[in-house]
This record gives sequence, structure tokens and C-alpha cells, in this order.
Amino acid sequence: MKALPLLCLFLLPFLCSELFAKPIVISGKNNGSIVESINATKPDESGMVLTRELVLPAFKHGAFYRPFSSANARGAVARGNRVEAVAFSSIAELQHYQPSITRKDHNNVQQGQFLLFELHDGRYLAVLPMASNKVYGQFFVENEKLWLKTGNFGTNEVSGKIPLVIWAHGDSPYAATSAVWEQVFESNFVAAQPRANKSYPDEPYGYLGWCSWEHYKKNISEDIIKNAFHTLQKSNAPIRWVMIDDGYLDADNGKLLSFDVNRKKFPNGWQPIMALKDPEQIKWVGIWRNFGGYMNGVSDAHNMSDLNPYLTNTKKEGVVLPAVSPQASKAFYDKMIANTKDNGFDFVKVDFHTRTFDLYKGTADPVAAMRFNNEALENATYEMGLPLLNCIAQPNVNSLQTKHSALTRSSPDYNQNDKNKNKSNTYQSFANHLWMGQTVWGDLDMFHTHDERDVKPMAIARAISGGPVYISDEPSKVKPEVLYPFAYEDGKLLRTSAPATLLPESFFIHPFRDEQVFRVVAPLNDNVAAIALFNFSENGELLDSEFSLKDYSYAGELLQPKTEPWKIPGDGLIVYDRETKSVVDLGAKYTTKISNFGAKLFLIYPKTKGWAVIGRSDKYLPAAAVSNQTITDRLISFTLAESGPLLIYSEKGQPKMQGVEFKHIGDGLYQADLEVVSGKRQFSISR
Repeated sequence: MKALPLLCLFLLPFLCSELFAKPIVISGKNNGSIVESINATKPDESGMVLTRELVLPAFKHGAFYRPFSSANARGAVARGNRVEAVAFSSIAELQHYQPSITRKDHNNVQQGQFLLFELHDGRYLAVLPMASNKVYGQFFVENEKLWLKTGNFGTNEVSGKIPLVIWAHGDSPYAATSAVWEQVFESNFVAAQPRANKSYPDEPYGYLGWCSWEHYKKNISEDIIKNAFHTLQKSNAPIRWVMIDDGYLDADNGKLLSFDVNRKKFPNGWQPIMALKDPEQIKWVGIWRNFGGYMNGVSDAHNMSDLNPYLTNTKKEGVVLPAVSPQASKAFYDKMIANTKDNGFDFVKVDFHTRTFDLYKGTADPVAAMRFNNEALENATYEMGLPLLNCIAQPNVNSLQTKHSALTRSSPDYNQNDKNKNKSNTYQSFANHLWMGQTVWGDLDMFHTHDERDVKPMAIARAISGGPVYISDEPSKVKPEVLYPFAYEDGKLLRTSAPATLLPESFFIHPFRDEQVFRVVAPLNDNVAAIALFNFSENGELLDSEFSLKDYSYAGELLQPKTEPWKIPGDGLIVYDRETKSVVDLGAKYTTKISNFGAKLFLIYPKTKGWAVIGRSDKYLPAAAVSNQTITDRLISFTLAESGPLLIYSEKGQPKMQGVEFKHIGDGLYQADLEVVSGKRQFSISR
């Protein structure tokens, strides 16, 4: 032991300073953040400049958000949309986590992106590792302890102030997470902005869409896309946009040659596709782009001579990427997005952010390169007016830089052949919306309308999510009747008022190997809450589930900028079951049963003077069609965004309106079978 100080002094000063560094103590009382100053610190072989143990308060449960892909020898980040929550009750249990059959190889518990705890006093604690233009921090579990490791993942020395971690407490998971992100936004270390400061890209993502990927994969061409257009337009499905995914690029061996098309597949460029756009049918066309150019970056034999001054070599032979400077990133992404806009595209999905990070690793400064690239992409799409969907961008090195974009994929791809993946992806999305939802809306990816095996839970998940709804069926197999409940006649979606996320206890369960339903909540207009229940247990049993008055209150905490629990109205609440078209009073709790791989969607309405406007009975989210309510004992006035089958709750007698017949269908619920007519309609109903 006496020899150790000499070893520290003369042989391994950096290692020993890390070994004896003071741990970060996460207080059980106060919110906090840690920023540290370092001077000319050289990264280790993994690209890290600092390691700290995190000492946690006593907790009841935890949820550890980590990428579930395997780490490589250099501590690689996830290569996909792989940030997923794992429940645990101790760090030792987390370290030895074994995934369920559904998750199979999801056994990685390193590179954590976010932590949520339920403390013994009933409060919640949220902890976020930070990133900046210098470093990117992640959580690691080693020797049954929790560690924060941060670095630039490269070779340049790091100097100056670097953020390490931010934490906050709250009376709910939503309050704690919101409090963490308030500090993130105020830190000046990242570019991310609150979701409330951004506009949801209603055109096109407020409408139903179709994407080429899941059915065609890379096997697309001019003829295939044109035929898809024509078939979709004849299908009677209210599809308003098409996204052309991977398979068109001018590339060689996975390396980009230019942002133009492969002329063998698209001999006439994009003009024949753009000529098919129709303002009354498929109005918008989007395109898939790769964040690093293509899967293996940009070829050093590329055809973009104007970019030569701005591209630099990587560790991979023959691969170049934007050099580490704002000017280089701007040149690259301005060219990518200008090519997109000039060819007539209306929006863009940019994919494989994290794979690009891997291509930079081991170069001088990968974190700075990613910061410049993220910001350049955000600025280019914003300034050129092209809505941006980020994909494979969940790790904090990307998600903390969402300056303008309002959409990020919250799960891996939907898979038409793998029920287990779709189960896992659905839970993952709703768990991720807790932290992602502070700055973006989540995208659950496409699904298939003709897949009778899993269409119901996939549809309910997308309906309550608040994000985009789009399909990828082979166009002749599209079932329009599956899509009608999502949207109006013109394809415009009925959406929630905030991204849906899990109810508190569902963050701390194992939803597949345990016999537990996971529960999801989202707010809608006029203090209406939507609750979805999913039974994805592996045991194949019918499971009981319930929700309560308190669960209703949580919906209000998801709204921005005002994040407060909703108060229980004095007149009480009613539960509407859209499948049975029935209502009951919500007392202490509502109970139901959910079949295996099944889902149910309910809406909870406040009663006011014995009234509640249920809304469009033919939609998943009927309340989203209703606005501008005025209520007295005898009269209720409101607007429907589109006239159609209407449900009204009246506990004090038959509703009346000239020219409209209301039929009592039980328990104070009345239906008017109105014709579907586009355009807003004002209603004044008496009793």
C-alpha cells in the first residue's frame, strides 16, 4: 500500500486520479448538476477522459435506459434505435439482467442514456448523463456499481468545462423528468429546445402516409414507385403522403458517390415521381437520407468536387466524412438538403446518425463532429422549410441537439414477420416518450393494415401515440377500413395533445416475462385523457387491468409548457369504451380484462353539468374532433372539425337539435348518425 502513492506520482497519474476521484453523490433531497473543468486531458483507448462513480439514494425501483445492441472493443454506441428501458430493484440485479424470450439478445446494460427511480418516500428521481460540443457521457454498470464515463471518443485532448450529469426529483415520473430537462435547456451545453417551442410538422405528418421500406426494402425503382402511387390512389385509403426509403442512391459498395439517384433504377431522375403528386390525393412526397451520406459514409471517389475542401478521411479505408468544423458540416448538409428540395421533395427522414458516429470514432474529435453535423442538418432543413424526421438518433449525442426538429423515431423498425419485435418496439416507444417527449414527438414507425395477427395492438399504439401514422403494405393489400378510424375524410389525423407515455408503475415492470399489463396515457382536448392497455405477456393468459382517478390526473403532466396534474372535476368523470360504445362513471377505479397480445383503448371525460361530448364515434380518438365548448344546464355548444357520427353524454335527459335525431344507446349515451361531411360544423344542443 505504501508504494501506491509513488506509483500514482511517477507512473500512472491519470489512472490514479481517476481511481481516487471523488464520487458523484446524487442527493435524495435536492436537484443538481455537475460540471467539471479539465485541462489538456488525453482520452484513453476508448476515447474517455473522465470516469466517476455515481452514489445513489436508497430506491424502491429503477428503470435503466440503455442501447441493447452489443458494445464493441472501443465501447461503441448503439447502431440503431435501440434505447430501451430495463426495470431493476438493485444495481446488482441490473448488472446481471437476463432478457425475456421476447427480447432475446437484449442483454447489454452499458451505455445508459437516462435513469428513472421510484424512491421509498413515493417521490421519483430522474438522472440524465450530459453531452456537449466536447464530450458525450454515458452510464455503465460494473462491479455492482453505477459509473459515469464521458469523453470525445477520439484522440484530441479535452480542456475546459464539461457537463457530467443532471438530476431532479418530482412527485411523478413526469415531474422529475421535466425538471431534469428544464436544467438541460438552461445549461447552454446543448442545442435541444423544448417541444413546446417547436411546431409539429402537420404537413405532412398530420396526415396518413405510406412508406416504401417494409414491403420493398431496397428493391425500388421508378416503375415500382409509380405503380405504388397509382395503386394507392385507387385504394380509397386516405393516404396523403409517400416516403421513398432506401434503395435509390448513387452509391458504390455502401459508400455515397453523390446525393443523386442510381440512374439504372431511376433513369429519368425524380421528375416522373413528382409529376404524380395530386393536391386532392397524394399531396406530399418525402425521401430517406443517410446522416453520413450512406451506410459506409462517403466514398473518397465521390462525384461531388465542391465538397472536397470540406471532407476528411476516417479510420475506414476509402471513407470520408465532413471535417470537424461548422463550415464543413454546413457545406455537406446544405448540399444534401438543397438536392432534396430542388428535386421537389416536401420532407425528409434522415437515418443512421449513430452509425455515422461510429465511422468518426478514433478520429480527432467525433463528438464535436457530431455536434456540428447535427446542428448543420437541423439548420438546413429548418431554413429550407423541409420537415425533418430523425431516425436512429436516440442516443444523447444526437437527441440533445434537436434544435428545430420535432420528430424522432422512438423504436426500431416495425417487422411484418416478427411479433416479438413489434411487442418490444411498442413498449420501448412509450417508455422512451418520457424523456424524448421533452423535446420531440416520437415516431412508432410504419405498420401493415393487412396483418390480421397484430393489426389491432399496432393500430391502437399509433392512435394514442400522438405521432405520425403510416403504413408499408404492398399497395394492393392495403385495407382502407383499418385506416378510417385514425383520420378524417381528407386523411388528417385525430391526434393527442402530447406524446403518450407509460403510467408510473409500467416503467418498473418486465412487461413480457411477467404477467402484467402495461398502461399508457395521453391528454386530448378539453381535459380528456386517453388510456391504452396492452397485454404482451409471454404466458398467453387473459390478464386483469385497471385505471383510476389518479391515472387520469397524470395526463395533464405531459402537456407543455404547463405540466401540472389535472384536477378531478367536481361533477366526476366517465369512461368511454370505443369498442362497445358504452360509458360508466369512473369511481375509485375501472377494471377490465385484456387478451394476450391484445390492447384496449379508453377515453376519460370530465362531466360538466351532466354533459360530455364524446365526439366522432367512428374514430379512435373521438374527443380530438371536438373544440370550443360552452356548457349550461340546458345547452351545450361545440364545433366538430368534420361532421359525422356523433356521441353525446347527457345524464339529465334526451338531447335535442333541430333536424338531428339522437338515439339513446344506454347509460345516458346518445348517438346521432350524421352524414360525414367535410368542413367544420357548429352544434348547439339542448335538453
